[in-house]
Amino acid sequence: MNDLQVNQFSYNFDNGAVTSAQVGLYGSDTTDGEYINTSIRVKQSDLPEGKSFMEVAMSDMVTIARKKLAADTAFKDTTTQAQ
Repeated sequence: MNDLQVNQFSYNFDNGAVTSAQVGLYGSDTTDGEYINTSIRVKQSDLPEGKSFMEVAMSDMVTIARKKLAADTAFKDTTTQAQ
């Protein structure tokens, strides 16, 4: 399932200023019926340093959202060894 498609994109505002962007991603694997449908929030802290939402292309924010999704869903080994 390498082909995630953007199915939603919107900016969130507070007092007329953009505070974040919401990116909807969808992907499916027709061979086994698995799918993903998610919404990732891109925050100011996720943007390149010194850039505002109006200075970052939508395609770059989609890339940021994809990376956040990968990081959020990566397996994290939480087992600890007894001493």
